[in-house]
Amino acid sequence: MRKIPYYLVFLGLLTACSDGGTPTCVGPNGACGFGGLTPDPNRFIDPAANSNKQVTMMISLNEAQITAYIKNKLAGYTGGTPENYLNVAQAALDIASGEDISNIPEESMAPAMYVVSPNLFASCGGAADVSTCISDWGAANSKLLAQRLVELRARADELNIAEVDFSNTIEPDSVLTFSVDENGKIIGVTVDGVSYDRNGNTNSFSNADGTLVYKSGTLDPSLEMTGLSYSDFGVYTITDSSGVNKVIPFAGGYTSQKIAENDIQTAINTDVKFSGAALGVVTNSDNEQLNIADNRASLLFSKDTGQTTLSASFDNWYDISVVKDMNDTTANINFSDYTGTDNYKLPDDVASGTASMDVGYYGATPETGIPTEATGLVNYSGNGINMDVSFGVK
Repeated sequence: MRKIPYYLVFLGLLTACSDGGTPTCVGPNGACGFGGLTPDPNRFIDPAANSNKQVTMMISLNEAQITAYIKNKLAGYTGGTPENYLNVAQAALDIASGEDISNIPEESMAPAMYVVSPNLFASCGGAADVSTCISDWGAANSKLLAQRLVELRARADELNIAEVDFSNTIEPDSVLTFSVDENGKIIGVTVDGVSYDRNGNTNSFSNADGTLVYKSGTLDPSLEMTGLSYSDFGVYTITDSSGVNKVIPFAGGYTSQKIAENDIQTAINTDVKFSGAALGVVTNSDNEQLNIADNRASLLFSKDTGQTTLSASFDNWYDISVVKDMNDTTANINFSDYTGTDNYKLPDDVASGTASMDVGYYGATPETGIPTEATGLVNYSGNGINMDVSFGVK
């Protein structure tokens, strides 16, 4: 197992303040509201990323975006123009995250050090033993290095949101996918083979037959949910030309950032509890629908058993507790404390049942087995009631 340099231990403290370890809050020099930092006069602006954040807070970066960022960070660099900006970006990520840098080619090493910090380049650019110099510099500048890693993950790590399938339980064979342009901007969605074009910089997409509105749970102010970096959840609504609405809860994330439940159980030392939100829709036998939401949902992963437990309290329906075993999608669901109207109520003698539950755990460094966020879906159907819920937690 690779030994983690001690200067990265500070990252655990930083990420506790920087959105749960995920790089969604990026300010000057990678800061997230830390005082006493010098603002970056060349702070990078990514129009495509800013536009995408009207739809989802997930990181989505293509070659054009990363190249523009690296060029911005190399302002003032006098070592020559790199041959490949993506290689420089990866080298900078390796340096900031404490990866083995012995195989980084010389043409990428120098500009990568400058991207991490001009001070690092000035200190180690001419060193006889560059690896040792970088390690020593990182130990002496742990706070800055941890901040830079947060920013680099948000700006320099290639991730294509068009490759993500967002699933649902209402139409299990149908997934939602995004399309992006050459600059990385989201320009459309496709659901079950039907495509919709994005309306400006909004979260609305249209075609000749209707409109789809993508509502990320991280952008719903009533849920008070901070952004997720590698996955998303929420509901999308489709309104056809006749005015008929379909409300569909969804969830999904990057396969490359996903962490298997067996790996989580091995990596953690104790139970892990996540907090976030859950929302969805309840449909009764008359096909009437009730929207439900909870901004204090929680998810618990058990170290001992590998079980996952979702707890949510819906103030216009039931409190629910959903428990599934590791690597299973069949779950037990319990209902309590009903507060709704009779037309969405289960029979009095029904307090539990069987549900389906699909959970994805994600993290910036999935090889560690430690997740920083999770999203998923729950479906219950029985006794004239159908519940479809999506959730996202950190």
